[in-house]
Amino acid sequence: MKNFIITLLCTTILFSCNNKKDFGVVNIEDEKTKLVEDLFKAVEKEEIGFLKELFSKDMVFVNPDGEEFNKDEFITGVEELFEMFENVKVKENNNSTDGSGSAIETTHYSTGDTWTEIWSDFSAKGKYTGKEVSFPFYIAYKWEGNKIIREMQYFNPKIFDNEREAKNMQSK
Repeated sequence: MKNFIITLLCTTILFSCNNKKDFGVVNIEDEKTKLVEDLFKAVEKEEIGFLKELFSKDMVFVNPDGEEFNKDEFITGVEELFEMFENVKVKENNNSTDGSGSAIETTHYSTGDTWTEIWSDFSAKGKYTGKEVSFPFYIAYKWEGNKIIREMQYFNPKIFDNEREAKNMQSK
């Protein structure tokens, strides 16, 4: 009986040590990571067509205030960004956790979900306030095939609110 218990205990330990618990695999040079890099290059060049193509018609956009919008509303918001700011730049801020210096990474989760995340800095000049602005941001993109189905933004939207307010004051 004692040998049986020891054998059972050793077998249990062996199998529990072999139980792989990977939840996701992170890539920094895959196709989806490169598409998000291209997305921000398109934003800097004000090329809205690339965004219209990359985002699914069924996408859900969640802004920093937690409000949800559809693709058409999202595209209208990006066009407003182009209208309110000039010299838009998005640059890596080297907040990577893997030490690579990459601020964009794609994670393929064991649940089947794939998300690409970017940690970066936004800078531009407000067309209505004339102010140079800059702030860090984090955005997560959920993929369905080769289309982005969900975008979630995390940053303080005060700079956009201030520029929108200045725009509205000038149009009165």
